[in-house]
Amino acid sequence: MRTIHAVFQNDGKWFIARCLDLPVTTQGKTLAAAKKNLLEAVELYIETWGEPEGKPAKEVYLTSMEVAA
Repeated sequence: MRTIHAVFQNDGKWFIARCLDLPVTTQGKTLAAAKKNLLEAVELYIETWGEPEGKPAKEVYLTSMEVAA
């Protein structure tokens, strides 16, 4: 069992789910569906590609920042 870090964003129609520890992204119509889909996608990624090398992050901090564009 391992802990993963994820970000969920709602674009108005879908919840987009991104794993911060692995290159895995999925979606769902509801937050619960997006979480379920992300867990399944991460499990399939690890089953296919194996456990990633290195230590996973212990904590992740999420913030918003403004950039000049």
